[in-house]
Amino acid sequence: MPGLYIITGSNGAGKSTVGGDYLPQEIQSNYTIFDGDKLFMQKRKELYGSVTRSHKEARNLAYEWLQREFESLVESALTHNRTFVYEGHFTSDSTWDVPKRFKDCGYEVNLIFFGLNDPDLSELRVLNRSKEGGHYVSRLEIESNFFGI
Repeated sequence: MPGLYIITGSNGAGKSTVGGDYLPQEIQSNYTIFDGDKLFMQKRKELYGSVTRSHKEARNLAYEWLQREFESLVESALTHNRTFVYEGHFTSDSTWDVPKRFKDCGYEVNLIFFGLNDPDLSELRVLNRSKEGGHYVSRLEIESNFFGI
């Protein structure tokens, strides 16, 4: 039976760094984790300069591309009855739509959660990460992801 694996949790909790280590070995060996934050940053960087000189436009184009790419991979996994792995947040009712689609198709849904004690620690870890070249997340988004609001 194919599975859906979702790595989720607080910003700065280590999802991208060690999240994959918590997957079963077979999944680690055979599947790539869809890391939207990482792919978004790469695409935005690619678009800025080559397609547009506007940071805002590059961000918007990268976000649109990311949504299409994610939906395409979800559709492909469901169509071909393949396991799928992604990293994401559950901040609204609509973010549960993808897991529900997989569950309705008979997939086993696995959720791996990385938590922190409070949003202040999350913000501190995000700031440290961004100083080292990682992606920045605003306090508002950190709280939205932390509390699910």
